[in-house]
Amino acid sequence: MKPFAIAGIQMKVSAVTSNVEMMKLKLDITMNLYPWIEMVMFSELCAFGPLTYTAQELPNDFESEMQAMAKKYGIWLLPGSIFEKSDGKIYNTATVINPQGEIVTRYRKMFPFYPYEVGVTPGDQFCVFDVPDVGRFGVSICYDMWFPELSRAMISEGAEVILHPTLIDSCDCDVELAMVQATAAQQQCYVIDVNGAGKQAFGKSRICGPDGD
Repeated sequence: MKPFAIAGIQMKVSAVTSNVEMMKLKLDITMNLYPWIEMVMFSELCAFGPLTYTAQELPNDFESEMQAMAKKYGIWLLPGSIFEKSDGKIYNTATVINPQGEIVTRYRKMFPFYPYEVGVTPGDQFCVFDVPDVGRFGVSICYDMWFPELSRAMISEGAEVILHPTLIDSCDCDVELAMVQATAAQQQCYVIDVNGAGKQAFGKSRICGPDGD
């Protein structure tokens, strides 16, 4: 894998108002301060918060705005996840956008965290994608980390980096941070774990490499 600059944006997530404009502002600030950044990632459910009533069909205006931001700065962008409404079901879905502003893939969280995600349907496909001339990346979301079979499946498909947006404010935050470190060492990959902040999450994002640091 070649050197590749990834920024994780840990920001306050509101459950009652849209966070999209703040995401765009944070992205503008990040790219103006650090113009060499090649990929930016936000936390789980960053755009609209953790309540399922915000569920929307995809594609939608939010994706379009994020596509425009990715193209504006020529970066890979994973704008966290949103609740997706599809065929009468709700999924927790993350979108991956390339520097041309194109949607490369979407990933539906395979292990919703009950009771907080009651009514959310599990996805049934793990997600890997290629960044040309750089390496292969995988995507998991929050509680997915508790099931090592998923990270193992992504690594078996050649993933060298696991992008892991999360939103956690509970007492097991430190446990998840330990899992980030353990997953990186166990699977010999990089893990980029980005949590939200504010009333919805504790922050404490973490990036670990194959040596666990």
